[in-house]
Formats: sequence, structure tokens, C-alpha cells
Amino acid sequence: MRRAFCAVAFLAFALLLVRAARVGLAGDYVDPVSRITAQDEAHYSNSVIAMVTRGDWLTPHFVGRLALYKPPLLIWSAAISAKILGISRLSLRIPSVLVAALAAGLLFLWACEVQSWQAGAAAVLLLLSNHLWVTLGTLCMTDALLVAFSIAAFYALFCDPWLETRGGLFGFSAAVAAAILTKGIAGVPPLGVLGLYCLTAPRKYRPSFARVCLAGGLALVFAAPWFAYQTVVHPRWFWSEHVAIEILGYGTGAPPQTSQEPQALFYLARLAATDPILLAVAVGAIPFFAAELRRRSPGGTLLACWIAVALASVLAWQYRNASYLLPLVPALALMAGAYSPFTQRRYAPWTLTILSVAFLMKCAVPELSWGLSFHEGTVQTLAAPLTTYCEQRRGNELIVLDLADDLYAAALPLSHLRYAVINPAAIGSRYDLPFDEMGIAVTVDQFHQLPTLEPQFRNRLRQWGLYSPDPIATLIVLRSADDLAALTGLHPDADFLIPRAYRSEVRLAPHAIAPADRDHFFLISRHRLERAAPQAWTCHM
Repeated sequence: MRRAFCAVAFLAFALLLVRAARVGLAGDYVDPVSRITAQDEAHYSNSVIAMVTRGDWLTPHFVGRLALYKPPLLIWSAAISAKILGISRLSLRIPSVLVAALAAGLLFLWACEVQSWQAGAAAVLLLLSNHLWVTLGTLCMTDALLVAFSIAAFYALFCDPWLETRGGLFGFSAAVAAAILTKGIAGVPPLGVLGLYCLTAPRKYRPSFARVCLAGGLALVFAAPWFAYQTVVHPRWFWSEHVAIEILGYGTGAPPQTSQEPQALFYLARLAATDPILLAVAVGAIPFFAAELRRRSPGGTLLACWIAVALASVLAWQYRNASYLLPLVPALALMAGAYSPFTQRRYAPWTLTILSVAFLMKCAVPELSWGLSFHEGTVQTLAAPLTTYCEQRRGNELIVLDLADDLYAAALPLSHLRYAVINPAAIGSRYDLPFDEMGIAVTVDQFHQLPTLEPQFRNRLRQWGLYSPDPIATLIVLRSADDLAALTGLHPDADFLIPRAYRSEVRLAPHAIAPADRDHFFLISRHRLERAAPQAWTCHM
């Protein structure tokens, strides 16, 4: 079975690597129904590039400021890859691709041990034809790593339900620790699965209470050093961003949503829209899986605990995001592959043929919400204009209005980048740090007086444990569109990227106008500044 595992993992890696190489940075929809792009990939990529180029491998940064909302395992792995292979979108994505491929291999082994190699092949085909898995498994984002480490933890428990061997105990604990270091509290559910399994599994297949406590304790000990370090070195920022905002605010509060659908309906609609075939096959396998549960097999019980905890986690977490469905995808693929009678030897050839045809059909209609795209391209219409602008090697700072680029510019080797928003409510929310007090977010008037105010802002940043002036005024908050005329008029040496809707507000700006795409244009300073240093990585991200 080792050779079969290697073959499946290699094929999955090759498939995912092709897509990772061809799709632009933040270049696909995480939620194809609401057309939510993978903006977080540009966010993480900026942190990875900062770690590679500036050092400080213990503390991630984003556009100069601390970025402690998530633990750094994704950023560490991507930074190591970029350090070895050079900074590119593919090098940043290789760790996610590799771990997602290994997780597919583990899922294959699990289904093989439950039923047959045909069942394993069916489970992997369902997994690799899922829009969410293929999308998130080929981007530099936390989701695929989190789910892959969870699969590793569950497989360790499946192989050794008593956790009595060193491999089973340390494999489970290390995988859970890796999940926690990938996405914080979202990595804890495997411990909940272990607890629920101990309550529901047949007595002779349960780990002892002592082994459960030992496994959980080891996982927390393995994950604790980074959290302890940040608590000591950046206590105020870590508590405010990681605990108060990321966990308590988004997890238990009422954060602004991208969709107003009820929680259960939102996720059911996204699952049906992104993979109706997986949903249909999994639903068809429920009666046979229920029969397996009545026999109280340890594997079936563990899978049921996995599904139950994943569902409870998704519905309990207040912020809605289609990517939160990802932990359910391999669980449903495993249930459909391992427990459906149609993957038994009599029907397996037909089932595998149908699933293969379904995969090809999805590849043929990439524009649909359940389609799979392996074409070269991106949904970011500003990626090409920003790449062209980057290649001009201008030393002028670029100010992007209203986050029009989905943070894509933050991953490019630009001389100096700032963002501006026409929204007074963009700062002061309970879901943000007080960036206005620190000088990270400034008004137009403050930006005009920046040389005078900078010493005051530096002092406030030091109070938060940040000793660099880099994040000062990286966000300019405009009260209204009228402020845009003042901003462009008083800063003729800056370049701007502006939505076309504001063309009339900048008609008197002392800049040259250059088209970007049909909905945006550049204001290019007539005074070109030379870069102080050469570009350290490619503009083609």
C-alpha cells in the first residue's frame, strides 16, 4: 500500500501543481456564488515576502504592521519554499499543494482499508474534482493546510484508535499542533473529534482517558511556544488582534457578513453549488453508512464524529465563509467512497468511469460554480495593468483607491504602496485595531501633515510593540469623494490607481491619465522618481 499511497499522492501533486502554476495570485473565487475572490492570498503573500526579504521569522507582518490574527505555519512553510526557489506565486503555493496531495493519499489509504482500492480511488476522484479543494489546495492560504493536518490526525486515530503506539500518539498530537499553528482556534476541532469518539466508540476501541489527556496535552505543548512568545514580546497587539478580534469578535460576535442568508442555508447552498455530484453521492451513501454505524465499527464512528464536529464548528462560528466548508469535503468524499455499495467490485468499474467523466465535464465548464479551471489566467482584472506598471520600475509611491486590486499590489515589488478608502467607517470598528491612533490609518489632512505627525505616530506604535515606521499612513481614509481632489492635487509626485467612477473628482489633478482596465485608470506623476533599490522579485505574480 505504500507504493499506492505514493502513486496517488504524486498524481494529486502533479494535478494541483499544474493549476497552481497557471492561476494568478488571488486569481480565483473562493465563493463562486457570491463572487468572493481569494483576497487573503495576496494578504498572506505580502507577509511571506516580508519574512523572506526582511527577516523576523517569528512574527509575521503585513504592509509593515504586525499580523498576528493567524499563527504563522503557512507563512513559515511558504517563506522556506520562496527562500529556496525564489519568490514567485508557484513557490509560495508549493507547501499547500504538497500537503493537500499527501492528504489525498491518506484518504485513499483510509478508504482502501475500509473497503477496497476501488473505494479509495472513488474517494480521491471525488476529492480532486471538488471546486473548493482544488481552489484552496492550490493557493497560498491556510484552509488546505488546516484540513490536511486534520486528515492526518484522524488517520492516525483510525490506524491506532487506542493511541497506544508511539506513531499513533505522536502522529495525532503533532498533526493537531500543526493545525493549531496554521489557523489558531480553528485547529482545535480534531481534539473535539477525539473527545466525541471516546464517548461514542465501542469500549474495546477507545483510548484510555490518560492517553486522551496525553494526546491533547502534547498537541498543546507542541503548539504553545509561538503563542507564548507573542504573549511575552507583543502582548497588547497579540491579545487585541488574535484573541479579542479574530476569536471573540469574528467567532462569537456579529461581524459584517458578505451574505445575509441564514447560516445553515448559506452553507447548504454553497455545497450544492460548488459540488452537486459530491453532495448527491454522499447523500446516496447515508443509508449504508447508517448501517455501518449501527454495527458500531470504529472507522464508521470516527468518520461520523468528524462530520458532526465539522458541521457544529461551521454553524457555531458566526462569520460565514464558503471556505469553512472545506473540512466537510474530504469527510463526505470518504463516506461516499468507502461506504457506498457502488464502489464494491461489482459496480466499481462503472462508478469510477462515471466519476472520471464527471471530472472531465467539470474541467470543460470552468466558468460554472462547480467547474474546475486549469486554464492560465486570473479573475483579477487589474493584475495585468499592475504588472505592467510594476515593470516600469518607478520610484514614485502608488496609492490604490478603495482596495480596487484586492490587495494584489501588496505582493508586487513596488517602491512604496499605500491604500486609500472613501469610507469614514473603515476605522474605529470593534473588528479592527485602533489603526487611527497608531497612525497606520490617517485622514487626508493628517497625510498632508505627515512629516510633523510622524514622531507622534512612532511613539504610539512603540506603545504597541512595533518599532518600525513602515506601516505609518499605509491607509488613507477619505471622508468623501471631495477629499480625493485634495489628495491628488497636493501630492503630484505620487501615482494613483482609481476607479473610473471618480474620474470627474480628479479632472484637475496635475497628473497624466493612463487607462488600466475598463473600470479603472492610473494617475501617473509627471515627475518620475528613480527607485532606490532594484526589484527583489518578479512583477508577474
